[in-house]
Amino acid sequence: MHKPQRPSKPDLTPPKAPRPDAVQLRARRSPRLIALGVLLVVLGGLGAAALYTMNANHESVIVMATDVRRGEVIEASDLAVVEVPDTLSVPRLSATELESLVGQRALSDLPSGSFPLHRHVGENPLPDGEALVGLRLTLGRLPSSDLPAGTKVRVVGLTEGSEQAVDATTVSLPAPLDDPNTFALDIRVTDTDADAVARLAAGDLVAVVVVGS
Repeated sequence: MHKPQRPSKPDLTPPKAPRPDAVQLRARRSPRLIALGVLLVVLGGLGAAALYTMNANHESVIVMATDVRRGEVIEASDLAVVEVPDTLSVPRLSATELESLVGQRALSDLPSGSFPLHRHVGENPLPDGEALVGLRLTLGRLPSSDLPAGTKVRVVGLTEGSEQAVDATTVSLPAPLDDPNTFALDIRVTDTDADAVARLAAGDLVAVVVVGS
């Protein structure tokens, strides 16, 4: 005798909707791969720049290694040689001309890093009717401020009862002597005043004041 079979329960689970063909799973981007890609791009750029630099033509040129003021004499230590691309559109002197600048007087201020040219240096010729006189001055007999070449000054005689004063122009910056409180200063004066100023200077009987130009 067979037992009657119970009817099976219907499957009530809703069927899964098919995924449309146009829908694709989005791939996850790895941060490591992104970083690697950026690194490769950077390295490629650096390599291209290095390759260009290696292939570019360079030349040795003269550059100022220190600041040189107008009126100062240029020394070898004031100059340096650097390599620059030959396409640099800046006037410059070849390193082979370095010796021609040593010992010359700067006709204008030459800051460190600038390219000196022949027109920037030379010997300042004395104008007709003028003479060059050297002074030895202690502190208190010249201003403590800068006195670059070309400064208009007045040389005052210090002899008792003297009211002598002579207009002059500085030729160079005051140079310190062995005594740190004493300076040498070259000035230009007229021929007619040169002898009197030289006599006063020989006796340390002068002081210098700056006047307006």
